[in-house]
Amino acid sequence: MAKDQIYLPLKEAIAYIKENNNELSEKIDEIYKNYPNARKRRRILKPLLIVEMESHNILNDFIEKHWRNGKTEEGQKIIRGYKNKYSSIVEIDDEDEDEFEETNEFAYEEDLKNYLISNLSLIENGLKLYVDENGVEGVEYSVDEKNKRIDILALDKNNNFVVIELKVSKGYEKVLGQCLYYKNKLMEKLNTNKVRVIIIARKQNERLKIAIKGLNDFELFEYTLNVKLNKL
Repeated sequence: MAKDQIYLPLKEAIAYIKENNNELSEKIDEIYKNYPNARKRRRILKPLLIVEMESHNILNDFIEKHWRNGKTEEGQKIIRGYKNKYSSIVEIDDEDEDEFEETNEFAYEEDLKNYLISNLSLIENGLKLYVDENGVEGVEYSVDEKNKRIDILALDKNNNFVVIELKVSKGYEKVLGQCLYYKNKLMEKLNTNKVRVIIIARKQNERLKIAIKGLNDFELFEYTLNVKLNKL
C-alpha cells in the first residue's frame, strides 16, 4: 500500500522486519522502550533501519516488495541521506531533546555540501576548492587506502589547506577524532605542516565546544537557512 511513498515507509519497514529478522526486531523494541518521544524515535529509526536492513542483506528485498520508490534516483538519494544521519544517532541523549524544526536544516548532508562548494566565501573570504595536480577536486577527498574521505578540502587565502567537515544536524565531540585523523593524514600525504579544520553543523554539541579549546587550527560554525520569496 505504501509502495509509492517517497520516504521510507516506517510502519511497513517495521512490520517487514518483525516477520523476517528477530535480531532487528529486538533492536526496534529497545528503541521504543528508550525513546517514548515519537518524533525523536522516528528520526532514529529510519536511518537505523536502512543501515541495519542493508547489513542483514534484506534492504533490496524490502524495497522490491514494499517501497518501489527506493529504486528511483530520488529514493537512492534519500537512502544516502539516511546513511549520513546514521553516524550521529548513536550519540543522541537527553541534552538533545530541544531539537530544531526540520525547516531549519538541510535534508541531506550532500545538499549542504553542494551548497557550500558553490559558496565557500560564506565560510571565509578567499576560500577556494582544492584541486590537485591530477585535476582531482577536493570533494569527498580520499586520504588513505581505506578510502576515508574529507567532505570538502579547500585552500585559504594564504594557500593553507582547510579540512571542512559537515554534519547536517548536530556536531558531536567524536567528530574531533575524525578530523584529527584527516588533518594528520593530509599533512603526511601532501607534505605540509599547516592544515586547518572547520566543522560545520546546524548545532554544535557543548562537549565539542569544550573539546576544541586550545586547538588553534580548529573552528566551529553553525548554519541557519533563510528563504526569500519574490512576488512575480
